Amino acid sequence: MYSTLSTDPDAVQSSDDDDSVDVDNSTETPSPTADSPRHRRYLYPKKEFVDKLRPEEIRWFHRSENAKKWAAFIGYDSLRIECRYRALEVDSNGDLDANERILVLGGLYEVDVVKKKCFPVYWSGDVSDIIRGAWFYDCTWQPLEDRYAILIEEDHITHFLGQRLESECTQTTKGHKPVIHNIKFREFHVDWNATNEVYMFSESTSSKFMRSVGKSLGWQKSGTRLHRGYRVEAVMDDKPADITHLVFVIHGIGQKMDSGRIVRCCKDLRGCVVSIERKLFPDLGSSNQRAEFLPVEWRSSLKLDGDTVESITPHKMKGVRNILNSSAMDILYYTSPLYRSEITHSLRAELVRLYHMFCNRHPYFEANGGKVSIVAHSLGNVITYDIITGWDPIRLYDQFLTSVFEGEQVDAQSNNPQVLEELGTTHKRVMELEVLRKHLKEKQAIEESLPFQVENLFCVGSPLAVFLALRGIRPQGTGSHAHLMPTSKCRRLFNIYHPSDPVAYRLEPLVLKHYATIMPLPIHLHSASHHSSYVGMPRKAYAPFQGSADGIAQKTCTEDGQDSSGKEECLENFVTAGTSHKTEAKSDGKVKGFSFAFLKVANSIGFSSPDKLTYEVGRWLADRKSKKDDNEMSAELKMLQSLDHEAQHAQAAIQYPEPKDIDKTELEYRLDYQLRERSMENSYVSLLTSHTSYWTSRDVALFLLVHLFPQLQEEGWSGWEQRLRRMSAVHVATDDRRQVCGLAALATCNTRGGYFQQTPPHQPPR
Repeated sequence: MYSTLSTDPDAVQSSDDDDSVDVDNSTETPSPTADSPRHRRYLYPKKEFVDKLRPEEIRWFHRSENAKKWAAFIGYDSLRIECRYRALEVDSNGDLDANERILVLGGLYEVDVVKKKCFPVYWSGDVSDIIRGAWFYDCTWQPLEDRYAILIEEDHITHFLGQRLESECTQTTKGHKPVIHNIKFREFHVDWNATNEVYMFSESTSSKFMRSVGKSLGWQKSGTRLHRGYRVEAVMDDKPADITHLVFVIHGIGQKMDSGRIVRCCKDLRGCVVSIERKLFPDLGSSNQRAEFLPVEWRSSLKLDGDTVESITPHKMKGVRNILNSSAMDILYYTSPLYRSEITHSLRAELVRLYHMFCNRHPYFEANGGKVSIVAHSLGNVITYDIITGWDPIRLYDQFLTSVFEGEQVDAQSNNPQVLEELGTTHKRVMELEVLRKHLKEKQAIEESLPFQVENLFCVGSPLAVFLALRGIRPQGTGSHAHLMPTSKCRRLFNIYHPSDPVAYRLEPLVLKHYATIMPLPIHLHSASHHSSYVGMPRKAYAPFQGSADGIAQKTCTEDGQDSSGKEECLENFVTAGTSHKTEAKSDGKVKGFSFAFLKVANSIGFSSPDKLTYEVGRWLADRKSKKDDNEMSAELKMLQSLDHEAQHAQAAIQYPEPKDIDKTELEYRLDYQLRERSMENSYVSLLTSHTSYWTSRDVALFLLVHLFPQLQEEGWSGWEQRLRRMSAVHVATDDRRQVCGLAALATCNTRGGYFQQTPPHQPPR
């Protein structure tokens, strides 16, 4: 009569928290409603009689194709779906549009109630099933399959409508309760022991055998209890905050191999950001602020050369060659003058399409001054940078031709009047074409410009610095980033990379050259108990001459008790190395002109104190000077005199700049940020995995969150530290109370045993 049940109720996973969803369900917006039975909120007085379920007691669920568990919609989404479901049931005249869909999950998906499907709005694929939950398994609170839940609900209403519900104290009476009603299916049957005490029993052979053994031993019949209505009532207040910051996530190379990869990567990143927000900044949603991440897929729609490259690929090692054709070939395509414009047009068109689609579904975004940022990975950084800045090699080539034409015109004025006349006629025609070209260029610029202002550009694992260096970008020495990224086009630029990422390069040395010796700022660990603001983090230089002391020690004599000739040779090697690696002397025990590394080598030679070393060095230099013959001294004096003369001429020719043009040594703000390496991290393994590890990094998610909402760096860190202190204080107080209670219990037991004549006074917990 009934079809088989697809899921065995006895095999359902037991979990007390169905909101701890996996990555596939990470799009679920965090619910402010406490999702546990003891925190259950009722909109109406608690029921005393059996009645039909209200919309608030129904909960809708969604599940992706590969997920094992159903994930509950938040109350706001579930109520709207249920109202739509009931409206379609009573719409006998067809007045409602059955194809109308409801936006759910923060506006990223839309639900078709008739088909019971959940479709993504901004990308393709990733279709999920939805189910209406009325009856639920105990403990897991997973919904019973829809077709069985409808039959059980109809049978329950038919037999028990209007009857009184038993109270909790009545249900706890000992002894076996008689079955007052039951319904049988092919794979299981359901027994009612009371109006609100319902159990499901499997009809499989193993379950029947275990029940018969238990019955013969006198055990009570056990099954899976079913609950009618969800444990948390749905409320309209259970909704996410409005989106105040839209973030586009752009992929790099390799998308051709896996067309849905950027969707999964964006989902991983979104899940990490939501997790960090729940843990560190739970009050962000209450301030009506939220960031949403949308994947941008620009590679799938490109035709490029068709299958020409595949046709010329040799058959030897075909698999490796196909991987290279589907990944690294994108770099060659972008550097080709034939396909570069097609790639940039594809990405620009996708950004414009997604932005207009988003604004149509969220009309409040632009009206409230919503901001837009971009997270770009690998080659996507370079393409995004060119779109934002408008960099075009064809335009540069036109400027080059114009300069050549003007140079030829100047040469013709002094050589041949006839050629000059022809150039004048040609120039007039060129000017007419130039006016037409400018008009078309302005129209094209309007079409090619993005319809939004970019607030932040996060470059993740980016080779952008290499492309800029090959285009002739050099440090300007002013500390300004305008030659890299004008603030009128993008307010802030961030370069995030892993130290083992072979594709990533630094940007700061292209602004100030000496920043090549300054370390990038480390990204905070999300698990750290203390976080300082990135704005106030000090600069740190790389360790100079790292490892040079060991190299010098190998070249010098380090054995004790060496003879004078050996010490002289060691001293000569030391002074020679010292003069080639001089550094500024400090007042902390270093010999003037030599770094601490060379003092270390000198101590290994046999000079224990700096004074003794200074004396020996001076003596050695005096002896060496006396040994030189007059011819060598005269040659050196001549060379020094010539160098001094040239230096005087060079100094006289120097034109000192104005104070406003003097190079700055500080950046407007730091650009380069580096992930911290783990203590057990293998560099060779990281070399292969680091370039694709950013999407699941919670450290990157924390960095993005505090820069999308800068106020979190000022207010959020201190609030998080205060919460940590409160949590630790609660744990200490709990331990103290347990200890006091334990002592009191021990005193009571000892008093009863006669060890104490008087019970010590009770001490209240601290």
